[in-house]
Amino acid sequence: MNSKNDRASVTSPASATGRRRRATGIVAGLTIAAALAATVPAMAQDHDAHKTPTSHSAQHHYLSPLQVTSAYYASYNGDLAAGFDRYISKDLVLHGFNGPEQRADWIKGDLNIKAGLKGFKMTVLDQIVEGDKVVTRWSFEGDHTGTIFGIPASNRHVVLSGISIDRVIHGQSVEHWSEGNFGRFLDALQGKTDPGSATPSTSTSTSTSTSTR
Repeated sequence: MNSKNDRASVTSPASATGRRRRATGIVAGLTIAAALAATVPAMAQDHDAHKTPTSHSAQHHYLSPLQVTSAYYASYNGDLAAGFDRYISKDLVLHGFNGPEQRADWIKGDLNIKAGLKGFKMTVLDQIVEGDKVVTRWSFEGDHTGTIFGIPASNRHVVLSGISIDRVIHGQSVEHWSEGNFGRFLDALQGKTDPGSATPSTSTSTSTSTSTR
C-alpha cells in the first residue's frame, strides 16, 4: 500500500492541478500585458492628437532688427538684389533723399551705382538700436568706371555717405528713411568737386538703447 507507485498515484492529481493553475496564471498575465502594450500607445497617440500647442511652438522666430539691418547692409558687398528681396518688405514705406520714393526705384538706383563703381565697397560705420528701429551710418566708395544715372565714367574715386533709419517688423524693414551727401556725390561723379571732401570718419561702433515708446 505504501509502494512508490501508490505514492505517485496519490500525489499526481494535485501536482497536475497546480501545474495547470500556474500555466493558466502565466497565460492570463501574458494576455493582460499584451492588452496593455496595445492600449497605452493608443492612449498616448490620442492624448498627443488633442494636445494644444504651447505658445513657444506656435511662435515664429525672426531675426532681431539689428541682425536684419546688419545682414542687409552686408549684402551690398555681395548679392545686393537677394539681400534687398530678403530683408526689405514689399510693402515698404520709403522716405528717400528726395522725399517719398518707390521701393523699385531704390534697388534700381543702388544696383546702378554698384555696377558703375569698380572696387565697390560698403562700410557700416555705426549702428544704434532703439526698439524696432535701427540707425545706420554708412558709406560706400569705388572708382567711377561705368555710367551712373546717365553720368559717363570719370575714373575718379568717389564716396557716398549717409545715415539711414530702418523700422524692422517680423524680420524685414517695413519703413526706411535716408539722408546723405547725394548732391556732393553727383558733383564728384561729374568732376565738380574734390571727391575726398565727401569721405566720412571711418570709426565704427554699435550701441543699443531701450526704447521709451
